[in-house]
Amino acid sequence: MSFPWRLYLAALVVGVFAGLIGGAFHFLLDQAESSRDLLRGLLSAAPVPGWLLLMLLGALLLVAAMWLVRRFAPETAGSGVQEVEAILAGERTLRWQRVLPIKLIAGTFAVGSGLVLGREGPTIHMGAALGQFASERLVPRPGANRALIAAGAAAGLATAFNAPLAAIVFVTEELREHVEYRFATIQSVILACCAAVIVSGWMLDQGPDLPMPNLDMAPLHSLPLFLLLGVLIGALGMLFNRLLLGSVAAYRALGTQGAYAAAALTGLTLGALIWFAPATVGGGETLVENLLHGQPALFFLLALLAVRLLTTVGSYGLGLPGGIFAPMLALGTLCGAAFAALVSMMAPALALEPEVFAVAAMGALFAATVRAPLTGIILVIELTGAQALALPIILTCLSATFTAEGLGGRPVYSSLLGLQHKPAPRAPIRRIAAAAMILLAFIAIERVDVALEGTGMEPTAVLAQVSSSTTTSRSTPKTSTPTVTASAKTPTPTETAPASFQPPSQPAQAQAPASTATSTQPSDQSADGMDTETRPASEAAPQPNLAQARPWTVEGTDAETDLHIAITTPDTGASASAITQSARFSIQLISFRDADNLARFAQDEGLIGQALKIEPDGQPSRWHAVLLGAYADRAAAEAALRDLSASLKRLSPTIRSLTTTERLVPIEAAASP
Repeated sequence: MSFPWRLYLAALVVGVFAGLIGGAFHFLLDQAESSRDLLRGLLSAAPVPGWLLLMLLGALLLVAAMWLVRRFAPETAGSGVQEVEAILAGERTLRWQRVLPIKLIAGTFAVGSGLVLGREGPTIHMGAALGQFASERLVPRPGANRALIAAGAAAGLATAFNAPLAAIVFVTEELREHVEYRFATIQSVILACCAAVIVSGWMLDQGPDLPMPNLDMAPLHSLPLFLLLGVLIGALGMLFNRLLLGSVAAYRALGTQGAYAAAALTGLTLGALIWFAPATVGGGETLVENLLHGQPALFFLLALLAVRLLTTVGSYGLGLPGGIFAPMLALGTLCGAAFAALVSMMAPALALEPEVFAVAAMGALFAATVRAPLTGIILVIELTGAQALALPIILTCLSATFTAEGLGGRPVYSSLLGLQHKPAPRAPIRRIAAAAMILLAFIAIERVDVALEGTGMEPTAVLAQVSSSTTTSRSTPKTSTPTVTASAKTPTPTETAPASFQPPSQPAQAQAPASTATSTQPSDQSADGMDTETRPASEAAPQPNLAQARPWTVEGTDAETDLHIAITTPDTGASASAITQSARFSIQLISFRDADNLARFAQDEGLIGQALKIEPDGQPSRWHAVLLGAYADRAAAEAALRDLSASLKRLSPTIRSLTTTERLVPIEAAASP
């Protein structure tokens, strides 16, 4: 047998172009997500209601996406995975000339608008289209067609999640019935995945998409909990599949005119959700990232789980390009976080880290729904880099798949493929209206919980409760604003107050009694021009509002670690030092994929000199958070979170726990072009 060099070369070309197109699609969706957040902030000051403009924009985008799909390439509707299965089975023809542009443009409109859909389905379909193109132009041989289509599909998944190994395993698990397994075929799949990840990594940086802090292995006596979690998620996976199939069938029964009306109404609803309940929309990566760093209340998690379950099935049933991988990962994370909150209430002595349950549940729901446990295990490990949690992940995925199979569930993509042969349901409008009413009820519950401040994100783990004390530093220049110093313990009359390292916009009495707190001015002259003196905090100069972008300085020395901490604004001419070991918590306002958006957001919100970011430590990061304040204990962070302005609370801020290696630095103003 001759060496199939043409097949390998074609697979390499497919991987390169899958990485380019998938990376571009990923970049466009990241920009769309950032633009949604920025637009929401800008429209808050618009002369007309911002939510109304978002509703109109959402309707316009979804109707445009629907027109593109129905007019040019109806096969681009939905995820694309089941379409690839049908193509490999010889049931359909892949028209790559139409699939590539429509899947890219309509997918950007649909997923970028905020629908609860993922990017992986479109990238898998576009990768398969590239495989079809290569088989026609580079290797026009009968045996090469299926191999290159499978290689392209795997390269698309590898690009979407930066998970080459999971993509290779996905082909062997999900497409096993339609791919002829030969050595050359597997080699082609591996080549394409490697090339795609290299190219997309060059475009989007390397590293896990959802990196986790270092987590300890789960103790052996806790492993039965993961089996129980798998049982619950297996039942959830079966419910998810049934709701998804019902949604697809109901929307298909509406006809052409009804589909456009449904797209417009969904767009209007989507715009309102982006404004009032942003956590309920989007693919879910930002939500997963927040959940992995913070632990909300149990009631909020359950309400949000119900809302996102309905928005996911509703978004997919609409028939626009978008996948369900990312929404499933978000649902699994919510379920795991809720289970962790329940375990902490029932058995607090176990002291298990909530992230362990969240990560295990993430892979388990994928395994139960797609019925691909090995892919789910490897995908989650590659996404989070949590190799130490392999055993809990495996047990949870195994238990979930056993449960789903025992309850009579079927793999979701096979079910979607066979749905076209079933009759349309009766009264689809009633079904959709009933689902919409249930969704509104759950959203109302979630919003009431937010209004009652029951959703405050608590840190997932107290990394190190710091009992620190700071002494007043008198090295601040005359032109700077007053120095703020703090202590995490109750100060004596000779000590300085407030109780955490924070900008002066936060109330000083959040942690220390006003009667004992003092505020110190620079050594030669106070802020009001009088001689320097130490006076009670109640008589101190008024603190600036969060909305003001005034410069500030925080200085102090930790009494236990002898660590000097100083932050000086750029206009003082001094270099800004990082707040390091004594900072254990901060308030995370928002996260961006593009680091350049941090400065733009801080400028728009008037937070230059107050907002913080995590200084990179050499490890690449896919997410860049905007933080506010640095606190030595959780109570101060919670108090500051409650005192945020209404405009910032609309962003659904959370309390983020900081590791000892994370360094906070102020966000500086963007350089003028």
